[in-house]
Amino acid sequence: MRISWLARRWCSSPAPSVPTQVTSPSVDTHFITECDVVRKRTGADFVVGRRVCLEWEDSDPLLRLRRRARLRWVQPPGKILLVKKWKCSATTKAASFVISWLAARGLEVLVEQNCVNDFPTLPVRPSTCGPSEQIDLIVVLGGDGTLLHASRLFSTRSHGPLPPCVTFGLGSLGFMANFSFDKWSSVMERIIKTETPLHATLRTRLLCQLKDQNQEVIHAQKVLNDLVVCQATGSGGIGKFKLFIDNHFITLIEGDGVIVSTPSGSTGYNMSCGGAMVAPSVPCTLLTPIAPSSLSFRPILINEQSVVEIVLPTQARAKMAQTVCDGRKIPDLLPGHRVSITTSKFPLPVINLQQLDHDWLDGITNKLKWNQRGANQSDDDYEV
Repeated sequence: MRISWLARRWCSSPAPSVPTQVTSPSVDTHFITECDVVRKRTGADFVVGRRVCLEWEDSDPLLRLRRRARLRWVQPPGKILLVKKWKCSATTKAASFVISWLAARGLEVLVEQNCVNDFPTLPVRPSTCGPSEQIDLIVVLGGDGTLLHASRLFSTRSHGPLPPCVTFGLGSLGFMANFSFDKWSSVMERIIKTETPLHATLRTRLLCQLKDQNQEVIHAQKVLNDLVVCQATGSGGIGKFKLFIDNHFITLIEGDGVIVSTPSGSTGYNMSCGGAMVAPSVPCTLLTPIAPSSLSFRPILINEQSVVEIVLPTQARAKMAQTVCDGRKIPDLLPGHRVSITTSKFPLPVINLQQLDHDWLDGITNKLKWNQRGANQSDDDYEV
């Protein structure tokens, strides 16, 4: 992997030292030459890839969130993973244009094993998405579901840092798809140039671990959007789950369930259940109840460093609860079992069209139609 990122995780460590010379906007540049995970004595981790140059975009050096960045290629990308919307002829046709364009520039193109036969005349080879492949760039053609699928390809515990990802909207909504396919060639031309800085957001992922009564991990998976714990189908009655944060008992959840979401997932199921919409650069975890039986059980945001645990009590009437990661069901939660949620050390670097959170802000106004209404008279008097 020829490009990656640096994301710092804060626990109770002291504030980092600030460089004495800072340009405007301030730049904190790191050059990484080997792939490794360096652990600091205080517990804060550096997640690094090899051969990377990263510049933080936040202007205040004391308030950097380590999410909004500019990426620069140290060497030209050589290996591209193309992930397309499944069983969609229009997307397959679009992917053929992209593959031919990349191959003509000497780039190696990989696709998923089940998509190889979609391109019989094009120079593609199947990908295992394993760490040894050292993929330089992920190109996603589809909507938000396709981006979640691309992240899921790198969700096993053996995977280290993820390559940067660029998404072209070819789905139904594509809230996280920052680029229109109409201008794909000019966008790709800019992305593969080594001298061009790329705006990116390191999108938080959650590590979800299903554990038995002996704390043995039954299942582990990383999610980009959310984890949902809810009543099993046909169980009846009110679901009851114990909620712990940082080993501290918080409350007994009574209702249909709870959503544990990343900022990226805040505009999905979380929003439908009354949770807040949160910009992807905010380092937090969202907890949102699903149809709670108490009016006082409201959605909350907590520090991303906190460990969240949801336990199905041994005395619960329900003999199981469903756990769903990014819309995909995983093994059920049995009485006495728990699901532990922590922030993954390996976020997904998503390349943006604009700097900071401008793409996200445009998305909630243009795609989700946030605060738009049918007015009987013009609001020109209030325009800036």
